[in-house]
Amino acid sequence: MSGKNVPKLVVLDCDGVLIDGYVSIFIADKLGFGSKVRKIYAEVINGKKNFDEAVSELLNIFLGLEERVTRELMLQIPIMKGASETIKLLKDSGIIIGVISTGASQYFLDILKELLKLDFCVGTGVLIKDGKFVGIRPPIIDMENKGRILSKIAFNYGIPLSQCVAVGDDASNISLFKLVGYSIFFNSGCLERELNKLKMNFINKLRLKIKLNLHKKYIKKCANVTINSRNLLDILNVLRI
Repeated sequence: MSGKNVPKLVVLDCDGVLIDGYVSIFIADKLGFGSKVRKIYAEVINGKKNFDEAVSELLNIFLGLEERVTRELMLQIPIMKGASETIKLLKDSGIIIGVISTGASQYFLDILKELLKLDFCVGTGVLIKDGKFVGIRPPIIDMENKGRILSKIAFNYGIPLSQCVAVGDDASNISLFKLVGYSIFFNSGCLERELNKLKMNFINKLRLKIKLNLHKKYIKKCANVTINSRNLLDILNVLRI
């Protein structure tokens, strides 16, 4: 970006961008069923499940989880290196910064918003009864409505989409990339590292690797720039901040 085009709003993805990993996998690992969640992600990449099917299956896995336990685990989640500093520098520059996520629920994001002092966070809502997670509250944040959600947020702040920047690590951000003035594919490699932990034979692992590479190529074509990094401070060089 040129100096005269410094953004007024930056929207981040959660998993693989704000978080050094995936929220659902991190929580599941702590509770002893991480392999089940990784398998669902792998099936989506391989085309065996669509987004709605994956959300439904993840819901069933997490039903009954206690709110108290979730909050304790979320306070341990690995924040991406440089994330806290990046958010502070952007906010000090007068830039609105927040998160829209298809993977992390509103409950998880509310905790991150509090910890990192973000301006906005949007994820799929959850239903809690007697201190336990019992279901999902519509609308579900999916790959298509991310763009519509950002449009409403930008409008409420009085910021044109041309002065917005989107930072994401997977195809769920493409609807954002198509709308904003500038888009960054933050290639942190989090998904590959998580899926490499799955136990599978050589052929299936190779197929998954090929699918992931095709997935990355597609995202690169949709973004203005690719940053291969696990330090969120690196986006500041591109933004000229």
